[in-house]
Amino acid sequence: MGLGVISNYAANVAHRNLVASDASATNSLAKLSSGKRVMNARDDAASMAIGARLNAEVGALKVATTNASQAGALLQVMDGGMNTINDILVRMKQLAVQAGSDNLGATERGYIDNEATALANEIERIADDTEFNGVKVLNSATALNFKIGSGATAAEDDLTFTTSDVTATTLGIDAATIDLTTKANADTASGLIDTAINTLQTARAGVGVNQNRLEFAAQNLRTISENSENARSVLIDLDVASEMASFSSKQVLMQSGIAMLGQANQMPQNLLRLLQ
Repeated sequence: MGLGVISNYAANVAHRNLVASDASATNSLAKLSSGKRVMNARDDAASMAIGARLNAEVGALKVATTNASQAGALLQVMDGGMNTINDILVRMKQLAVQAGSDNLGATERGYIDNEATALANEIERIADDTEFNGVKVLNSATALNFKIGSGATAAEDDLTFTTSDVTATTLGIDAATIDLTTKANADTASGLIDTAINTLQTARAGVGVNQNRLEFAAQNLRTISENSENARSVLIDLDVASEMASFSSKQVLMQSGIAMLGQANQMPQNLLRLLQ
């Protein structure tokens, strides 16, 4: 095309390419500074939408994992209280066997009976006092629901278990029931204590089942969370090495564009030689 002093086509082309290179380099810098490949919808609308959902899912799974941990802590409190009650029942069993022997007199049986009564009262106190975050866990059968999933389907996302009632009255060995003042009464009490121990172990086994279930649920939640986080990272996070290489290329283009724009701006000067 012809040469003119009014319009410098080469300079316009160089300037347009320089502006494009500058915009690309700026966008690359923004990605490098944020660490994200997708910063807005125009970068990758589909990945941004999926990434947003995955991000919400990961956040919900982390909270669900915390819920599972708290549920496990509650069950541990229950198991600890039951373990103490079991130790008391073992001691009461020993006292009942001791009181059932005729080598003891009425006075000695009275001492043993006093200790058994105190122990029965202690079982009642422990059952009434054991709690987790204000919830009594050993003196009533109360259903508790824990959200251990990110959805709203109870069968899939909730875990329900029931607290235990292991008071002395429920176990049948309260202070009014246990009497070790005679051999016959001691033998009767021994049988009642055996039954109480079996009842307690049944309740404790239920706690153990739920503890194991929660452990597997928490493990599954951690695995899902890790995989979801990785999937989100693949879609949204920036490959820094790749982007750095691209940024270097854009820097070269900018420097070349600046140099060529300078050359293009000098081209009209060559026309002046024709006027000399």
